[in-house]
Amino acid sequence: MKVRPISGVTLRAVLTGAVLLGAICWLSPWAILIVKGSQLTNTSIPIIAVLFLFGLTTLVIPLLGAVKRRLAFSRSEVITVYAMLLVGSGIITAFTAHFLSVISGAMYYASPENNWKALFVDHQHAWIAPTDWHAVRFLYEGLPKGMEIPWGAWAVPLAAWMPFMLILYWVVFCLGVLLRGQWIENERLIFPLTRLPLALIQDVENAPTLFSPLLKNRLMWLGFAVPLLLHSWNSLHAYHDAFQTLALTGSVSLLQGQVGVPFRLNLPIIGVGFLMPLGVSFSVWFFFICGIVQRWIFTRVGMDIGSGDVWNSGGGPPAIMHQQAGALMVLVGYVLWTARRHLRGLVHQALHGKSTGGSEVVSPRTAVLGFLFGVLLLIAWLTYTGLSLYVSLLLVLGALIVYIGVARIVCEAGLPGVQTPMVPQAYITRGFGPGVLGLQNMTGLGLSTVWIGAGGITTMISAMLHTLKLKATEERPDRRLPWAFLLAIVIGMSGSIWVTMELAHTYGGINMHRWFFEGAPRWPLTYMASVYNEPEASFAPRLLFTGIGSSFMAMLLFLRQRFIWWPLHPIGFPIATTYPISSYDWLALFMAWAFKGVILRYGGVRAFRFAVPFFLGLILGEFFTACMWVFIDGAYGVEGNMIFNF
Repeated sequence: MKVRPISGVTLRAVLTGAVLLGAICWLSPWAILIVKGSQLTNTSIPIIAVLFLFGLTTLVIPLLGAVKRRLAFSRSEVITVYAMLLVGSGIITAFTAHFLSVISGAMYYASPENNWKALFVDHQHAWIAPTDWHAVRFLYEGLPKGMEIPWGAWAVPLAAWMPFMLILYWVVFCLGVLLRGQWIENERLIFPLTRLPLALIQDVENAPTLFSPLLKNRLMWLGFAVPLLLHSWNSLHAYHDAFQTLALTGSVSLLQGQVGVPFRLNLPIIGVGFLMPLGVSFSVWFFFICGIVQRWIFTRVGMDIGSGDVWNSGGGPPAIMHQQAGALMVLVGYVLWTARRHLRGLVHQALHGKSTGGSEVVSPRTAVLGFLFGVLLLIAWLTYTGLSLYVSLLLVLGALIVYIGVARIVCEAGLPGVQTPMVPQAYITRGFGPGVLGLQNMTGLGLSTVWIGAGGITTMISAMLHTLKLKATEERPDRRLPWAFLLAIVIGMSGSIWVTMELAHTYGGINMHRWFFEGAPRWPLTYMASVYNEPEASFAPRLLFTGIGSSFMAMLLFLRQRFIWWPLHPIGFPIATTYPISSYDWLALFMAWAFKGVILRYGGVRAFRFAVPFFLGLILGEFFTACMWVFIDGAYGVEGNMIFNF
């Protein structure tokens, strides 16, 4: 008789995940807002989650097993803990760090000069933004001595936004379930970001020693030592001038000094890039170079289709960003078209099949109907806040396009920090114009950057899909996993909001990281005000370049499907000049592509497999070093030492 596998969502696994996530809710806001150091949680592979997994698998679990075999966590339980950390960590910086400032920024930064009170504050419903000026001022400037946080002034906005965010996370979860079978089972995407966690949990149940095979590999420790030594040397410069910094970042002038190109020796991206297919890593840096050349051409010929857009990732010319946005739309269309049979089968099961069973963590009926009902609730909530129905529909549709597109790129390419080239708010604002939209819609679109833009949750669907990939080796889907996700989301939201409120009211938001309490709340409103005061005559030039990008992307997809020898992978085009690629990743991806190409050419697959631990060591070493120096710098009052970003 076949024994049914035991669920990995056990009480001890959930409690462990909850405790560790609670620690992250405190550590991550403190690290980025106070220490202004490395971002511990703002990527698809949160570095502190990986380090907690590292500690569990190398110390805690082996020690428990040494005391009594049955005390050791199973592989499935470890994945459950890591899943909770992945999902919960995606909220702490991506949502909470922006949320409080975005919904209160219009009131705080309103002045007679910018007229934001008449433009925006008067159009915010009292239940979605705080109305007490003193409460807002205390958030940004800190509380007077002896005064407590005015939670009452924030109770109604928090009570209004939390259900919306829970529904949004539910929609994203259902979307991940709907795409899981196609991406994991049918297309067999490689999910490069799962390689390090899988290596850490390898033989977690059966290893006779304290160390997994990865940690007994000397090449891994050699790779680990590279970022540890480099970044530690540079970090010590803040403590003593004898340690002169080694330049790991810089900028070069190309094309007769007309274009400046930043670069960074990004060691974990070299590690991730080595795990990518060669075609993917090549295409990303190749299209980045093409974008540089195109920018130079536009500069020489005087091509200008207007000012930049809000959350135009990378700050490139609008023509280039619209091209890449069009490419992202086509990519999502292609992904859904490829998955049409799979999705049709799920819909058929939802309407005519059983309500339980199958290979998903929730039934097809729950996933399909939950997704549709959740989308309707999102649209209803947005409309109730004052957005017109057509604006709500377009905003949710645009958000889903962004979520699917970014998730596909992360799952296939493995880049930890992927940003959309544009956000739907920009298309809606420019496309309809202030005359059609009016200030009520423009105010609502500015507030929507809480969940698509500054505080986007694009990492959430990636976290859920990567968890389902890690769980794919189990015989049966774990039906308790969604409840672990829900607990992680509740802890992540409530814990990080409480900690951020405590820090802001203690130190004053404007005295902490300037981006989160100055850039994030002001940028969308400044953009909306500029569009309102100086509307463009026509949207046609921007739409033209969107069409050009869409057509070029369609051609790339066609050539990729038709010709095996075609070298350019389409996935590199939509993100080629976005901020993470242009500022942090392009050089590292070029180096990873070169290393992998040379090793495969002259050493073959065997040499590649031999070298993998070294590149995993680069990733783990950077994550460890970044966290280590956050704690050291925090203890000694050193600020601004950001070792890891994107």
